[in-house]
Amino acid sequence: MKVRHTLVIVLLVANRAAFPQAAGSPRMIAPLVTSAPIITILAVPAGAMLQSQGTGNASLDLGQVSYYKGTSALGETSQKNPGAFVISTRFALKVDCPRNSASQVNLTVSRLDASDSHAIAIDGISLGPTAQMLGSSVSCGSSGEHRLDLEVPVSTPAGPIGSTVAFTATLKQ
Repeated sequence: MKVRHTLVIVLLVANRAAFPQAAGSPRMIAPLVTSAPIITILAVPAGAMLQSQGTGNASLDLGQVSYYKGTSALGETSQKNPGAFVISTRFALKVDCPRNSASQVNLTVSRLDASDSHAIAIDGISLGPTAQMLGSSVSCGSSGEHRLDLEVPVSTPAGPIGSTVAFTATLKQ
């Protein structure tokens, strides 16, 4: 069975700051300058090819994979399990805080789709719709390498699959 898998990673940045507006002032749409953390997905030498699709979006192309033939892309490994195979690769996340470079953030991750055809884990954390802590007290300006595991049952029909994963960085109070 040959299945082309592309995992799309979507970044969401959370800013817990409130922006009050004085009563009676006119409502105007203006550019918003904020101190929200910015998350960037980076390629690593030992990882799959990363394709940037604009600010806050990137995708990892896992190429052609098969239970019997393994992976076809550099930077990936595959492991056969009874009834499924797991494709693994590495990527990096960088967190920047525009106004407070000495700040720290809590970094969470969740899965935005609900496909039963495959399971996703990052650093051994199984992803679902509820945000999971990926890192507490992550320093602004730092980057770290992470492992993505995609488990695909052999019963999955051949063809492309994809998932959307959201990373959220929240400034620590």
